[in-house]
Amino acid sequence: MTAFTNMYKAYYQFLFSYGFKISGNKEMTRDWIHEVFLELWARHEQLPAVEHIGFYLRTYLKRKILRELPKEQAAAKALEANEAFSSGHSYEDLLIQLQTSAEVKDKVEKAMGQLTRRQMEIIRMKFFDDMSYEQIAATGTASPRTIYNQVYESLKVLRRHLAQISL
Repeated sequence: MTAFTNMYKAYYQFLFSYGFKISGNKEMTRDWIHEVFLELWARHEQLPAVEHIGFYLRTYLKRKILRELPKEQAAAKALEANEAFSSGHSYEDLLIQLQTSAEVKDKVEKAMGQLTRRQMEIIRMKFFDDMSYEQIAATGTASPRTIYNQVYESLKVLRRHLAQISL
């Protein structure tokens, strides 16, 4: 139990910073971190040995947030819609706002489709997994400078394509 408590104390701030970057919600991030540790404690006897605890905890938290965040966002949108409806905004205004969000999402997905599989993988690792250029380079045979150049080129492709379809 002492080791588990020490792990909690050692990684809480790291996880909070990381989780808050993803969710943007302090209270929900705290709740999710507590849930992660509760789930780990409940299953601690079945867990495999982990070499890099920080990466394991970060990945666990990220997956939890990505599972739970859509539920929270849906609840927030429902609350916004209710508030907008009661404040006099028309139903048509709400539909236009929702349609615009869906169109932007579609355009971004089309732009991502212009990237190669490797470019998409590097973008995912850099911006979604929050990995450094050195960490990305360690996953393959490229140097950190090569990874930097590939990220730069990928972003150029995305900017060019998004400019063509005019967000």
